[in-house]
Amino acid sequence: MGIKFEEDTDIKLKLSLRKNMLIAGGITLLLLVVFIVSGIIYIYHGYRDMRNSYLVMEENSLLKDKITSLNCEIDSIMIRLELMENWEDDIRSRENFKEINKEVRKMGIGGLPQIDNELSLSDPKANLEYNLLINRLNDLRGKVAFNYQTHEELHENYQLRSDLYRSTPSIYPTFGRISSPYGKRRHPVTGKKDFHYGVDLANKVGTPVYATASGKVTVATRTAKMGRYIKVAHDFGFETIYGHLSKILVKKGQEVEKGKIIGRMGNTGDSTGPHLHYEVHRYNRYRNPAKYFIQEREDIVVSK
Repeated sequence: MGIKFEEDTDIKLKLSLRKNMLIAGGITLLLLVVFIVSGIIYIYHGYRDMRNSYLVMEENSLLKDKITSLNCEIDSIMIRLELMENWEDDIRSRENFKEINKEVRKMGIGGLPQIDNELSLSDPKANLEYNLLINRLNDLRGKVAFNYQTHEELHENYQLRSDLYRSTPSIYPTFGRISSPYGKRRHPVTGKKDFHYGVDLANKVGTPVYATASGKVTVATRTAKMGRYIKVAHDFGFETIYGHLSKILVKKGQEVEKGKIIGRMGNTGDSTGPHLHYEVHRYNRYRNPAKYFIQEREDIVVSK
């Protein structure tokens, strides 16, 4: 009995020891698996971080290249804007328009520097270049806006001067000598003193008569005093009259351009010889036509 009990005890001890060894082996294996998996995960995360860092470095490099490219493009646009400013200054000088002061142009560009703080954790150099680019773009916007305003003003002034020139009687209405000027005189038919409200230019019958400004024919008829005559209405309050014509070459309501032949000199109506009676009115007041002969564009003003 004693021997059997001892054998049973040995078997139990061996089983218990084997069991403990299996448990220890299992735990060791589990720890090894956990270690290996943790290592793999660590290596994976490290590789991913390295890859992300590499991509960020590549993107930073690309961003710097783009910033450099944009700065070059801004430089190119600035140069072209300066050329446009020089052209505008040249036009203003030639046309006697008000010039733009250089300091005023610079003030039109200005403004407080702006800083974008969203990229404060990025590469400091790239962040600085980016913020400098933002401020250059803001300057460019200001310059474009200011130049657009001055160009628009220049266009309006040029258009106004062009329209004013077209509508102002500023050329001779015909070829010939002035036989009777504007002002007091003795009437050639009645012999009485009167006031001559026009200018008479004498030449042979059939000499071309020109519209001295662009406008619309409001009268094309014949009367006992003026004979065949034409009245043309122009913008800016002007009106011109052409009397004693031999032929009328336009119709009432017709638009005529400055310098267009509208009739022929004659001797019709109350006249003592072939000549053109020419009048200039402005805002329903008589004006001396001789003051409008050969006016230069820059001498013509809106009100006078």
